[in-house]
Amino acid sequence: MKIFKMASFTAVVISTALFAGSVYAGSCGGDEHSHSAQEMALKYFSQMDTNEDALVSKAEFEASPMTKFVKNFDVLNPNAKGFVEKESFLKMFIEAHSKKPLET
Repeated sequence: MKIFKMASFTAVVISTALFAGSVYAGSCGGDEHSHSAQEMALKYFSQMDTNEDALVSKAEFEASPMTKFVKNFDVLNPNAKGFVEKESFLKMFIEAHSKKPLET
């Protein structure tokens, strides 16, 4: 019984250590994020804009990894022709992800 408990404990410790390492690797090491909102916005837009025309169609959006985060294309404010414009997306993303001053 003691051997079983020790083996279980060892397995828990090892899996915790492995999991913690991958979590830490995906973080900024406890510091503030090193990527600006603009850098992230450009990255996400580029993932959607597969033909690099500075416009994202609904088809491009639906084929992109952004559908994991944004469930509805209309949330991205497409223009009257049905495209999300790069500058509009960048502005919206940066405003939503920039630090806002605390209200007093």
